[in-house]
This record gives sequence, structure tokens and C-alpha cells, in this order.
Amino acid sequence: MHEEVPTRQVPLLQQRPFRMLSYTRFCSRVAQNAINFALVLLITEETGRAFLTSLLVLALVVPSTAAGLLAGTAADMLPKRLLVFGGDLVRAALCLLFLLHGGSTASYYLVAILLATATQFASSAEGAILPAIVRREDLARANAIGQAVGGAAQLVGLGVLTPVVLRVFDSRDALFAICGALFLVAAVQALLIGSTASPERREIGGEPGGPWWAVGWRAMRSDRAVFHAAIELTLISTAVIILSGLIPTYITETLGMRVDLGAIVLLPAALGVALGLRLAGMVARRLPHSVLSSAGFFVFVVCLGLLAFVNELAAFLGGYGIFSWLNSVQIGRFDGGGVVAMCLSFPLGFAYAMVNVAGQTVLDDRVPLYLRGRVGATQAALSAVASSLPVLAAGALSDVVGVTPVLALLAGGIGAVAAVNLRRGRGAPSGPMVGVVRSR
Repeated sequence: MHEEVPTRQVPLLQQRPFRMLSYTRFCSRVAQNAINFALVLLITEETGRAFLTSLLVLALVVPSTAAGLLAGTAADMLPKRLLVFGGDLVRAALCLLFLLHGGSTASYYLVAILLATATQFASSAEGAILPAIVRREDLARANAIGQAVGGAAQLVGLGVLTPVVLRVFDSRDALFAICGALFLVAAVQALLIGSTASPERREIGGEPGGPWWAVGWRAMRSDRAVFHAAIELTLISTAVIILSGLIPTYITETLGMRVDLGAIVLLPAALGVALGLRLAGMVARRLPHSVLSSAGFFVFVVCLGLLAFVNELAAFLGGYGIFSWLNSVQIGRFDGGGVVAMCLSFPLGFAYAMVNVAGQTVLDDRVPLYLRGRVGATQAALSAVASSLPVLAAGALSDVVGVTPVLALLAGGIGAVAAVNLRRGRGAPSGPMVGVVRSR
């Protein structure tokens, strides 16, 4: 009688479909983040108004509504790899068109809207591919790696590519050319993902009835755990979207630095995200979702609130012997307030990673594969709708009263809504959404 030898599981990054998905995400996100930051810098330099910067952020998130819902439906109905391939090719073509015809302030907003629309189709398909090529027990780890890829891409795009090309070489055209090439590379990598048919999950039940644009919403509402996870992702995304519109003003007003140099001060947030993602997969398997989300939101809100008062906090801490060195920091315009901002941005990024991985893992685990694209797009649309007016209001209010009280107000509002949602989400069932069978 022969003993059955257990098969050794291949690590995720050694599995070609997941590896190529990670590669294409990285290349496309480096390019997208670099372009987004470049547009913010260009508009800030030409206008100097927080409201117009927030308007650009709105132009980047509005396509998540109508175009996002259409993209989610396409991700469930059409070949996913081809959608990613097509989205990357369109973004490469838009970079070329901008090189030929762009340059005015109006063109910045137009290219932002068109790029964000094409991004919806690629990202919705990428999100639908992940649970189809990853085993259920690896979803938390896969989401952590996926978020790490996004964080690394953000670090390279915002912290390296855009500042170097725009400031060192002083060439906007060179930046768009490089980003167009990165989109082309990402398109080729998307084709190399291979089959996206799930070897482990099969769905029962037919296509839901009703309007196509409401399918994702009905699916979320039918599962209490999925709905509350979607609200958590919406809250954390809304906070980041609004914060993106305020960061340029925060850097110039509060930190007293140039936007491109001041952005480097906030790069420890990327390191916090990286550490959070490194631990998220392990922690998510050992702690209940509600505990992980509660702790993450608490740390996020506290750090966001303190970030508004970094100069006052630096002056207060400088009065104690152990922190007196804060009073001596003066490297150009970088002072004790900048040091405190760097220290706070690290746990801010860590908390963001924890909440994001926890929510995404719930969606990937419980939502049927044939609905994953639409549920993801609906959640992104919720974030866009929830942040659309607040991001403009925050920018306009910052021009009137300053960025400090607006940041404090944002922290308080996000904290209050998160507390209500987490309280209502306790006791959510732990079984999968009806309509999913996982074969072993």
C-alpha cells in the first residue's frame, strides 16, 4: 500500500499567470502614477490653486462611475486578457497623441479623463483575473503582493520617474514617451498571463436579471460581509482621493516646500504600505476581518488627524529633552515639521495596507467569479461618487481657510463613518456567497 505524497504548492510568484499579472500591473501603474503626478505638478505650477488641483483629481476618478460600471460588465463578459491588452494599448496611444497635440491646461484635464477611462477597463479585468488564477487559501497573500506591486509602482512613478524626468531633464515630452513605452510593455505582458479559467472554483446559477448597471450593487447587497467590506474599501479610497487633492497645498503651505521635493517627505508612506502588505497576508489568516479593519481604521484616522498639525506637534515635542533635536533640523526648508510628517506617513501607509488587503480578500473570496468584475467596478464607482463633491469642497475650502482644518475635518469624518460601518458589520456570516462552489 502506497502512501499518498502531498503535492508541493508552487509559490505565487513562481506561477506564470500570477507573475505576469504582477508584471503588467507594475509597468502600467508606474506609467499611470507618473502621468498623474506630472499633471498635478503642471497644473499646480500654472494655476497655484488647490481647487483646480482637486478638479484634476476629480477628472481622474469620475470615469470610475459610468465607464467603470461598463468596464466591470465587460470584464465579466469578454476575454479578460484582451481587455487588459486593449486598455494598455489605448493608454499608449493617448500618450502619443498628447506628445503631438497636448500642452495647454485644458489638454491636461482631457488626457486625465481619457487615460482614467481606459484604465478602468484594464484594472477591472485585472481584478477579475486574480481570483480565477489564485487558490482560495492564497488570496490574502496574493492581494498583499498585488498591493505591494501597486505601492512599488507608486514609489517609482511618483518618487523617481516624474521628478527625475521633469526636474532633472526638464522634459514633459520625454516623460510621456517613457510612459507610453511602459504601457506597450504592459500590454505584451498581459497576453503572456495565459488561461484565466479557474482550476478550483466553478459557479452555479445563471446570469442575474435586472439592469446591467445594477448587477454589482445587488450582488454586494445580497451578502452582508461583502457589502461591509465594500464600504470599508470605499471609505479608505475616498480618504486617499481627497487627500491626493490636498497634498500639493499641504506640502507648500504646511511643510513650506516645493511640491516635487515635498512629495519625497511623504514617501515613508510607501514603506509603511510595503511593510503592511508583507504582514497582511499572515495577519489576515489569524485575526477576524472586523478586528483587522477596526485597528487599521483607528491608526489611519489618528495619523491623518495628526498630519494636519505636524508643525505644532514638532514644536511641542521639541520642548522635551529626548526630542529637542527636532528644533535643530533645518535642511533648506525641511525642518522638524517635515520629520514629524515623515514619521506619521509611515503608520498611515501601514494602516491603509491592512484595511485594503482585508477588504479585497473578502471580495475575492466570497463574490462569484462571473460577478467579480461588476462588483469591483461598483465598489470603485461608490468611491468616485463618495469623493466627487468632497474633493472639490476640500480644495475650495483649503483656498479659503487653509489646509490644516480641512485635513482635521477629513480625519474626523472618515473616522465617524468607519466606526458606524464597523459596528454594523459585526456578526457578518463567514460562509461564501450563495452561488459559489469550490471544488477541491
